[in-house]
Amino acid sequence: MMERAEAFTTLRLDTTADGALVESAYWHLVREAQQGGDTIETLEEIERLNAARDVLVPRGQRREQVRHSGAAAAVESGGGSGIAFLDAFADWVSAEALRTRLRWPGRNLEIGLIGGAAIVLMVLAIGAGASVAATFISAGLVFTAIWAPWRRV
Repeated sequence: MMERAEAFTTLRLDTTADGALVESAYWHLVREAQQGGDTIETLEEIERLNAARDVLVPRGQRREQVRHSGAAAAVESGGGSGIAFLDAFADWVSAEALRTRLRWPGRNLEIGLIGGAAIVLMVLAIGAGASVAATFISAGLVFTAIWAPWRRV
């Protein structure tokens, strides 16, 4: 596990930084890292930033901070919904999309087409009277194959 001093260094902060400053630095550095493209180095850098954030702002405290300070700022800047659960879900989806793109380098268009086609076919199947449970299971299998959690980058 990363030490606090190393976490502050990773986020390029002084050891006196508060939780709001940690969050701000974290998101700035994640966006900066993402501009590097879809590479293994990018994923590793984001994972280091995640580890540093986890050391400095534990998950339980993070939710409270997002509700009280970060959510209002995110809504004002157009960067969030203002609902902590939705913002956390959107962050998770974004991180998983990045990991999926890294698992399938050069295949972003194909993966997008397969995922989009699965959604369209799911809607058409339900509209035609197919079993909702069977349709969701089938679509889930397609998305599981795309996501491929058993594959490591």
